[in-house]
Amino acid sequence: MLHTHALRLGLVTAALSSSLVLVASPGIAADALRITTPVSGTVVSGELYIAGTIAGDGEHELTLELAPQQLGECGTAVASTTTTVSAGRGFSALVDTLTVADGTYCLVAVADRGRLSDVQADIRIDNAILRGYIQLPTESLPEPTDGASAIEAAVPAESGPIIAIAAFALAGLLAVAVAVYGIVSGRRTMRP
Repeated sequence: MLHTHALRLGLVTAALSSSLVLVASPGIAADALRITTPVSGTVVSGELYIAGTIAGDGEHELTLELAPQQLGECGTAVASTTTTVSAGRGFSALVDTLTVADGTYCLVAVADRGRLSDVQADIRIDNAILRGYIQLPTESLPEPTDGASAIEAAVPAESGPIIAIAAFALAGLLAVAVAVYGIVSGRRTMRP
């Protein structure tokens, strides 16, 4: 009886050990994850195109996140997208950057239930031009020092021909108005 009990205990132990090995080592696993686009230091606006590779076997859920970067550390994700990727093939995805504030971000890729990850830091998002907030450079006029300089400063050289045409047109309209007035007033005096 002791012999059969030991045999049963040995079989149970062997069964438990093999089931633990099967649970601990999944048959489908990714070997490596790498973001190839964008690279660190890239400035982007609008939709951010992300590309990369995942090596291994099977299909994996891939999460791509944008996280604010401060003092070289990645914060909490503010935008993300999740997709299913076949290992051994490249992947690509788009993340809309118009939903986040302009600034410096980390791009974080996570696959294989968090076992694999890759980070591209120093991704600069600048959507000011797309949002319509663009500051055009301005140039100040020089301070006038004497009469001639004051006139030159008040009337830039590029606007000279336009001002001359406007002055001649205004003078012509005034001359026509005086002539019409003279003709109209002259007829009134000639009537009997």
